[in-house]
This record gives sequence, structure tokens and C-alpha cells, in this order.
Amino acid sequence: MNVDHTSYHHRFRLTIHLVLFLVVILLQAPIIVSSDQYETEMKQGVQYRRLKIYPKAVDTFQLILSRNPNDVDALYQLASVYKLQDELELAIETSEKIFRITSKTKKQTDVQLVGFTHLLLSEIYCQQSKLDVAEVHAKAAVDRYPLVADIHYRLGFIYTHQAKFEDALVAFKKTLELNPDFAEVYQWLGLIALMQNRLQEAITYYKTSIQKQPFIQSAYYNLAKAYRLVGDMESASVQLKLFQKMKDYYDQTYTVEGFLSEDPANAALRMQLAKIHAEHANVPAAIRTYQAVIRLNPKFVDGYDQLGRFYMELNSLHRAIPLFHKVLELNPDAVEAHVRLGWLYSQQDSDEKAISHLQKAIEKMPEHSLAYHGLAEIYAHQGHIDKAIDIYRHITKIAPTDRDAWTEMRRLERLKK
Repeated sequence: MNVDHTSYHHRFRLTIHLVLFLVVILLQAPIIVSSDQYETEMKQGVQYRRLKIYPKAVDTFQLILSRNPNDVDALYQLASVYKLQDELELAIETSEKIFRITSKTKKQTDVQLVGFTHLLLSEIYCQQSKLDVAEVHAKAAVDRYPLVADIHYRLGFIYTHQAKFEDALVAFKKTLELNPDFAEVYQWLGLIALMQNRLQEAITYYKTSIQKQPFIQSAYYNLAKAYRLVGDMESASVQLKLFQKMKDYYDQTYTVEGFLSEDPANAALRMQLAKIHAEHANVPAAIRTYQAVIRLNPKFVDGYDQLGRFYMELNSLHRAIPLFHKVLELNPDAVEAHVRLGWLYSQQDSDEKAISHLQKAIEKMPEHSLAYHGLAEIYAHQGHIDKAIDIYRHITKIAPTDRDAWTEMRRLERLKK
């Protein structure tokens, strides 16, 4: 049989070329993912950024961009992470990509994003002490999105550093119109007043700043300086002591956060940081830190327990209850969680739930006197005096030195007579 080798090789080459062409097309085609997956990945990336786990945040946003290099939302998030990492040139380069893409699409929905990108670049150029360039971007941000307090604040910040104080005052005034609680603005207003020898105004501004945000250490130092200049040495001394206290607090948190930058998922370090915040009455920071522990370590029992106790101290009972239930879900033998739930439910007049948890605590630890106290108080409140007396009598047997039990038992016995 004769074989046409020329025809065979020709068909073979055509087949190879077709296969290669299809491979190239498939490689260039965007990978389609569901909107739910996209939203999940974006939220995960943002969460990594908030938790200061920057390498994972970068990986997440780059994964999204590998499928769609023109995703301006992912580019903006990536640029903001680069800024937080002090990778300023990468942040600038990524921001410029946003401008190139949006200049072609010109979608109305991109106007806000472009405004925030200009703000981001303005902050970066301020860090680089390129105030003229920073001013250009801040003004561009104001033009595109004029109702954001942060943008006017940035412009005021730049004008202050350029010694354009009148322009700075206008920008700060606009900032406070949009956000009257912007504590940093009052600090800069205090500084301008101090430089212009308007000392009483400076004192008022610094006191307002501290009232709205009591954890900015420089405000105490500058307020002390203003008091010293008006001759009030006693008040200056008080503010210097507060400044030192805030500085110690800042130094403690700075040290722990330094270690966390190397090991972001370290639960023990985050718990230590939360404790420092709580000891200095920085409630929002303490809560955020406890919540970060739980997000990073969803099965870390102590994280739920400590956050629940913190909410109890704040008298935020409805927030504490689900956290102690989570403790029991992870550790059914957690006796203290039952006791705390017993107290919490009793405060909400949910006596049946309270009694159930206190009885479970007693089942697991028959000599837990605090659980018996809780039961006795509930029964006394319900008018079941005999039940309450019996429980107090039992407490005096298992804890003969419990003075509260003896006192309550005798009080109820007199009440019964």
C-alpha cells in the first residue's frame, strides 16, 4: 500500500498547530469564578489587611488579579497593603494602574475609587516628604469625592506642614463639618494656635482632642507645653504625668505589635496585647484584639472566654452570652462558663436557663459554692424561701467559712418567721 508521506506530515503539522493555538487561547482566557467566591476572597484579603497579616493579604489580592488584571477594587486593596508594608514604590505603581484602567472605562462607579486612590497617593507622598505632589493628589481627591472628612484632613495636614495656616484652617474646618469627632484635627488646630501664640485656644483644642481620643500621647505633651506657656505649672505637671502614662502604654503595645508582625497568628501575643489595652481602658482596641484572636484561632477557647468576661465587665450581657455558649461548644467541661451563663441569664430574668446552667456546673463540680449561691439567690428572688435556705445550709457544710452563706441563711430564716 502506498502512503502519501507529504500529505501525512502536512496533516500532522496542522494538528500540532491547532493544538498549540487552542492551548494559547485557553491560557489567555480569564478563569471564571462565581461572584460568591470573589466576594469571599475580597473579604478574606481585607481581613488579612486589618489583622496586619500583610503577606497573606498581598497573596489574596494577587490571586484575584491573576484572573482579572483590570480589577480596580483588588488593585486599590493591593496598593493600600503595599503602603502599610512601606513598599511605597509598589503602592505608587499599583495606584497608577488604577488611573490607566479607569481613564479608559470611565465608569461612574469608579469616580469614588479614583478619589480614594488620589488620597492614598497623597498619604504616600507625605511620607516621602514630597508635599507639592501630595497636595496635587489631595486636591484631585477633593474634586472627585468632596464629602469625605479624611480627604480634607489630608489637605489640612499638607497645608500645615507648608506653613499655609489660613488654608489649613479652611481645610480643617471642612473636615470637622463632615466629622466633628475627628480628634487629630483638634491636635493640628492646637499646634497652629500654639505657633500663633493663641495659648488659651490651643489649650481648648488639645483638651477637646483628648476628650475625643484619649490615647494619643502627643496631645498630653502639647497640652502640658501650652499650660507651661500660660504659667499654669500645676496643670502642666498633671499633663506630663498623663503623657508618661500614655507613653508607657504606647511602648508596651509597640513592643508586642513588633513581635506580632513576625508571628501574626500567635494567640498568646494577641491575648497579651488585649490585656494591655484593657488595663489602660482602651475598650475599642481591646475588643478588636480579642476578636482578632478568635478570627485567627476559631477553636481557641480562652479567646472566647476572655472576651465574654470583658463584655461582662462592660455590662454588655447580650454580647457575653453567645461567647460563653461557644466556650461550652468547644469545651463541654468548662464549669465556669456554666456559672457565668447562670449569672447572665439571671440578670435577664431568664430563671429557667440560669438554673439549668448552675445545676450543670454543680453536676460537674459538686462543691462549687458560687454556683450554689447563684441558685439560692434565684430561689429567694422567686419567693421559694425554703429552697434557698436549704441551699445556703448546704453551702455552710461544704464551705464552713463562707460568711455570706451564713448571713443570707439567717436573714431568710428571720424573714420566714
